[in-house]
Amino acid sequence: MAAPTIVLIDYDEAVLAANSEALQSRGYQVHTACDGAEGLKAAVEQRPGIVVLDLVLQRMPGLQVCEAIKKNPQLGHTKVIVAPSPTFHIDLKKARNLGAVSFLNKPYQPEDLVRAIASVEAMPLPENEAKRVATLHGYDILDSAPEKAFDDLAKLAAIICDVPGAMITFIDSERQWFKSDIGFMANDVPREMSFCAHAIMHQDVMVVEDAEKDERFAGNPLVTSGPQIRFYAGSPLIAPTGEALGTVCVIDHKPRVINENQKTALKLLANQVQVLLEWRRYMNRAKSSSAGGK
Repeated sequence: MAAPTIVLIDYDEAVLAANSEALQSRGYQVHTACDGAEGLKAAVEQRPGIVVLDLVLQRMPGLQVCEAIKKNPQLGHTKVIVAPSPTFHIDLKKARNLGAVSFLNKPYQPEDLVRAIASVEAMPLPENEAKRVATLHGYDILDSAPEKAFDDLAKLAAIICDVPGAMITFIDSERQWFKSDIGFMANDVPREMSFCAHAIMHQDVMVVEDAEKDERFAGNPLVTSGPQIRFYAGSPLIAPTGEALGTVCVIDHKPRVINENQKTALKLLANQVQVLLEWRRYMNRAKSSSAGGK
């Protein structure tokens, strides 16, 4: 199997040299560029798995490079990690919309980059992914308005597990979307940054007692910055046909454990969320049939 290919784009040649050496020592094939136009050309020629992209670049701004990568059909598998400088204000939502799947704040050390890349590479994909996404879309839940019944179950999860954060999430093809969230304050995040994208691979509750000590998440921006998640526990939402749609999950900003009763409670809450989903879909279909008959 060929070593993964990475393209590093940064105006600072010293940063490129240090990061290139660190990645090559770990078996990656690395190509570098000092400006946006050269970096985009390298990405098109090399078709890398990951591009690490500074935003302050000559000849072509970083976000423009990011957008060009996203729009290029030959680079559909390429993941972009954006590395903004502390003096450069970045609209994270805009960057995500333009194709960024993860973030790494400058200045950073080569080992920080290694962890960030490992976090992006760690995202799993279910074998039934196409059917799973189609089943999820069939519930017409994504981007729907808040609903008290779902919010109440999220609050109950936070109370039972004695944590500051709890969410009901759904994993779309490229993002994690929050139907309900307590103490997190986000509409969605890239799937590559999602803990729940890992949890849907399990039938039981997935627990991460300390994300900083877990190779899958140590370089995740949700751990290294932002909400600084350290603890996570999520129970998958399973459709009657077997597809995992999302999770009921809880988070904390410090390492912790939960007991078996709390794990069982999360599974029971996930069951109740699934009941709500089925009821909601039934009612939506009934309304559509009634409207069509008039």
